[in-house]
Amino acid sequence: MAKAVQWLLCTYLALKFVQFFFVARPGFGRPEPGFGQKLLRGEPVVFLVACVSSVPAAIWSTQYFQNGFERGLERSVDCYGRASAVEHLGAAARRFDSLRVFKFSKLAKRSALNAAQALTPARADAEKLMADRLSFYTQRYSTLRRRGDERGIRAQTTAIRRCMSEPLINF
Repeated sequence: MAKAVQWLLCTYLALKFVQFFFVARPGFGRPEPGFGQKLLRGEPVVFLVACVSSVPAAIWSTQYFQNGFERGLERSVDCYGRASAVEHLGAAARRFDSLRVFKFSKLAKRSALNAAQALTPARADAEKLMADRLSFYTQRYSTLRRRGDERGIRAQTTAIRRCMSEPLINF
């Protein structure tokens, strides 16, 4: 609701700006006219146009940010699980700077919690998602290491590098 009012106000002010500079008639700067004169001048029409044009913008922006935070939460949780479980890759884990991986996992956790705060899930739900993803990648990396699957390990290290090089929440 606040976003709709914000869009309405911005649109109304923009239309008033256009009216003031481009539609102004001689004597436009005189004292405030009465209600009857405002009706004749078209003031309610400007307000109605602002209302009608601000509704789609408010709906679009709300949905746009909602989708962006949902994608950001998914990506942050996934990258947190990958980076936090990197030590289970065995010898391949030595290719990463451990301090950088530690800082990145903290950043991914903070990013996931911020995205969850902007959405409806509670903090506990985001922490549960991160714990589940960490458990999943721990088991996956351990299985790849036990099998000696070098191709799978290379694919996972590439995915970790991609996580660490791209922004977590990207609109």
